[in-house]
Amino acid sequence: MQHRGWIYFIIVVLLAASLACDGGKSAPLTPAMPTVEPATEAAPTPRPTNTPTQPTVTPKPKVTDPPTDPPTPEAGISLEVINESGAELAELYISGVEESSWGANQLGESIAPGNSVTIQNLDEGAYDLKTTFADGSIAEIMYNVFLSGDNSWTVFGTEGLPDNAVLRFEENFEDNRNNWGNSFSDEVDYPAPTEGQYCINIKVSDMTAWEWYEPFRTDEFLTEIQCSLDAGTDASCGLGFGPDGDNLFWYELDAKTQSYAVHLLQNDIWEESLIGWTEDLHINPNGANYLALARIEGTLYVYANGMLINWVDTDLFPTGRVGIGGATYEDAPVNICLDDLLVWRIEK
Repeated sequence: MQHRGWIYFIIVVLLAASLACDGGKSAPLTPAMPTVEPATEAAPTPRPTNTPTQPTVTPKPKVTDPPTDPPTPEAGISLEVINESGAELAELYISGVEESSWGANQLGESIAPGNSVTIQNLDEGAYDLKTTFADGSIAEIMYNVFLSGDNSWTVFGTEGLPDNAVLRFEENFEDNRNNWGNSFSDEVDYPAPTEGQYCINIKVSDMTAWEWYEPFRTDEFLTEIQCSLDAGTDASCGLGFGPDGDNLFWYELDAKTQSYAVHLLQNDIWEESLIGWTEDLHINPNGANYLALARIEGTLYVYANGMLINWVDTDLFPTGRVGIGGATYEDAPVNICLDDLLVWRIEK
């Protein structure tokens, strides 16, 4: 069940780790979806019910080096970019989804807070959109946006971590000093990290697998992980929080369909989802994604690539620990590769 509404306090985060296709990410002050029309894709299959019996290749990224000339447009399609970020937007990139470069900056001058600019004479089709602040940091990125007719995109920008967020743990998986993995079964292999990633190999279909960050048990937190999958598979990335392997919240992100959900495992049974499968164009369908999950004052917040995309109120599992992993559906085996884990405690 999904809950949306005004809240008086929203945690937002500008994290230091990089996107697979760029050098940053952002979170808005309030979640709001742009009015651009998404390309149509089928929703993922329903939540699998299995969990493991033991511990619980990405394409070439786009670069921002501009070509000598922007693409030649045709008349008919427009995109209005509205700046609600509270800061100046310095650059705007509009790149076809098949392009390997972001292309040229589309702005002749910066967009001041509260102002907007309209880009005219675009071709109808699917685009990736990126805008940056004056210091070069990413304001927001949208992927696989279908532009037809007149379109608008409201950019909300970023804010830093709250003053009471204290970094508790940071892991880049360059070595295994924290003793990840080294566990194997017929269903799931958890090999030790190699080459700066921790890859969980799920060998069967319809399986959710994770490993706990054991030392940290808390009531209020914020955590983020970078995740990539074997290309072309219907697997998903996941972040969990709960007291044990039979009871947890499971935030799941499906890159292929640009959708996410928040599931509830209670007494080892998958209950009705707290947030059903929902499309969000901040999810990168062709590379790594950053998932973040926060629990603040009885509200569970979910983020995709630094953007706050949804939240739900719940009093379940007042304390617990963080789990990282993923899930398979029809395709197996699949590698779920994790990197750049960050965990903050929210002090009271």
